[in-house]
Amino acid sequence: MPRSGTISAMHRLLAITAFAAPVLAQDVAVRGRQLELIDMFRLDYFAVVGAEDPVAWIDAAHYSVFDGGENADPRSPEKAWWAVAARTGEREPLVARAEVGKALSTAGLAAEAVAAIDHQDAWTWSEDHARYVVNAGNDLWGGARGAAPVRLTETPDSEEVGVRLSPDGANVAFIAGYDLHVVPSAGGEVRALTTGGNDDLFYGRLDWVYQEELYGRGNFQGYWWSPDGKRIALLKLDEAPVQEFVLVRSTPARPEIERTNYPKAGEPNPIVDVGVIDVDSGDTRWFDLAEYPSEDRLAVRVTWAPDGAEVFFQIQNREQTWLDMLAGDAATGAVRKVFHEASDCWVEAEPEPVFVADGREFFWLSERDGRKHLYHYRRDGALLGQVTKGPFQVQEIAGVDAERHVVYVRSDRADRLQSDLFAIGADGEMRRVTAGSGSWEIELAPDARTFVGRHSDVLSPPSTTLLAVDGEELRAIAPSRVQILAPYGLSEPEFVTVPARDGFEMAGYLIKPPGFDPARKYPALHYNYSGPHAPRVRRTWGSRDLLWHELLAQHGYVVFCCDNRSASGFGREFAKACWRKPGQSELRDLEDGRDWLVEQGFVDPERIAIWGWSYGGYQTLYNLTHSAKWRAGVAVNPATDWRLYDTIYTERYFGLPTTNARGYAAGSVVEAAGKLRGDLLLIAATMDDNVHVQNTFQFLHAMQEAGKDCDLMLYPDVRHGIEDLGQQLHLFGKFRRFLDDKIGPGVPSGGR
Repeated sequence: MPRSGTISAMHRLLAITAFAAPVLAQDVAVRGRQLELIDMFRLDYFAVVGAEDPVAWIDAAHYSVFDGGENADPRSPEKAWWAVAARTGEREPLVARAEVGKALSTAGLAAEAVAAIDHQDAWTWSEDHARYVVNAGNDLWGGARGAAPVRLTETPDSEEVGVRLSPDGANVAFIAGYDLHVVPSAGGEVRALTTGGNDDLFYGRLDWVYQEELYGRGNFQGYWWSPDGKRIALLKLDEAPVQEFVLVRSTPARPEIERTNYPKAGEPNPIVDVGVIDVDSGDTRWFDLAEYPSEDRLAVRVTWAPDGAEVFFQIQNREQTWLDMLAGDAATGAVRKVFHEASDCWVEAEPEPVFVADGREFFWLSERDGRKHLYHYRRDGALLGQVTKGPFQVQEIAGVDAERHVVYVRSDRADRLQSDLFAIGADGEMRRVTAGSGSWEIELAPDARTFVGRHSDVLSPPSTTLLAVDGEELRAIAPSRVQILAPYGLSEPEFVTVPARDGFEMAGYLIKPPGFDPARKYPALHYNYSGPHAPRVRRTWGSRDLLWHELLAQHGYVVFCCDNRSASGFGREFAKACWRKPGQSELRDLEDGRDWLVEQGFVDPERIAIWGWSYGGYQTLYNLTHSAKWRAGVAVNPATDWRLYDTIYTERYFGLPTTNARGYAAGSVVEAAGKLRGDLLLIAATMDDNVHVQNTFQFLHAMQEAGKDCDLMLYPDVRHGIEDLGQQLHLFGKFRRFLDDKIGPGVPSGGR
């Protein structure tokens, strides 16, 4: 489920450059400039624009970047691929943009189609970066590194998506018309490996709910090349049982109607099968999944064993209370069970196993003991041991140094509010690699000797550094541009520990107004997201939301956030408090957080508002309909009844509506609308394909029937993130005026 609104880099660039000069020319020695709404987006954008941003390792010494070149004007739309020497920063082109553009123009593509080469997502590279494919003019073009492309497809009326080169670079696979195709990367015959794909039958392509809740938002990839490039594993999704949901745009006079397969809680999911196709012959084998009824089956991860003999894939029941790791024989189609994992609540789908010892063993992440830890298995499923254990989480396997027998992981062991890189040797000891405050994202080099580390902290925008695995800094790739924040005199967020009524320690932060006076009584805004495993209190750059809260602090508000236990990110041991009981444990923890805030003595208990987006919007409404502790609330794109949200997310945490009718009813703010207390600003995007505006409409209707009222703002023709800059500026402007009117510094205690 989404967590906040975002704006694409291109939209920012086009819309914000007009505002650039004042920021770039600002004398950083001048302190105390007040934030404006545009600064929430402008500062976040200029914190990273034009900085070198490694995309992928090419080899142990070079990584690729996609930008306009050194010292390029960030306003220029022209981009190209470069190979960068990691230790020195020296560059050479991977492919000349001019050559690619000339080849496409010569082939008859219009300038608008040629401009696709300036978008990173139009490109696909082989693993060794020896060959590329670019999607332009609704066709695929391929070439060798440094060479102009040749045309691979000639079907401009049919879109090609999901492009992947085989590991050896010899072939290109893609999806067209819901069928899987291949073509030689140097040009040649295009062959369909599947036939019969249509709107209700997807081969190698994920549908909306699979990409959103299982494989990662925006990732519709439903096929995987074998290591030798001779076979392709794929999912087949039979969408026939899945009902459509319809969205309608506001323009033109006869508006566009958008139809999406979207299973709501309790409704049928797509029927999934897992198979393997021989690329040369086209022969297909579908693994025998008869043990798993089609209506109660999810395929949540797929990968190949290193020798290409088996496909490892994970199957779950639809409520996700257990997970089976299976291995399918690519030659025979036989399936064996590697292991079974069950839970007293849910089993979260984890990343694919990381194979070691020439594929004879693998590492695996699991929350089976309540925290996410690293486990070591033999390929036959025998557990060799639990590698990590304790009151911390292993968040990610960053890589393995097979030669030195070291596993690199990201973990919160040093500080539960941040992510650091740790090395785990053969003795099982964890050695911290990164140091200091803040969180890291890691891209380990192929030889596991160096890594690209992306670091940020609460008031430090992202930086990128090349480091050795002993922690030595080798090169500052893109230093943090913290200086752009200096003119604004931002308040340092104070991290606090907030006790819940049963002693659970919630992480929280406070942002206080400049010139804070503890003897005063300030209005306060309580920020929440509250959804499972989704903390907001982190030592990391907070982007727009941080700057929004800093803006409010400059105007006399105390901003407070504390993560309820199910949102804490401290493991399933705590997250399961919300299982089958949406809203309830979250409310208790947030009430305790609000009461703790009041006990500090500097907040007016009659002027506290709460806000959130998505799940945070839902929890805002739940709190306002089940408690009197908040004077007002702002809910953006909220779920209002979990029977209206998708199957996979909702049923994982709350079960099926048929087996948990009481939990769904108790968690519905539609059914509780008549109990609304305080003032409410309700905001929704009309083309939200995730949390449908239907949620807002049903809540509004229930309010009207109960004689209740609220402020309402609808944003036409945008999605869940309300991606349009002008509309977001309007949203936060309205938000600010609502707060000032209901609880602001000029409002008497008790509100108006």
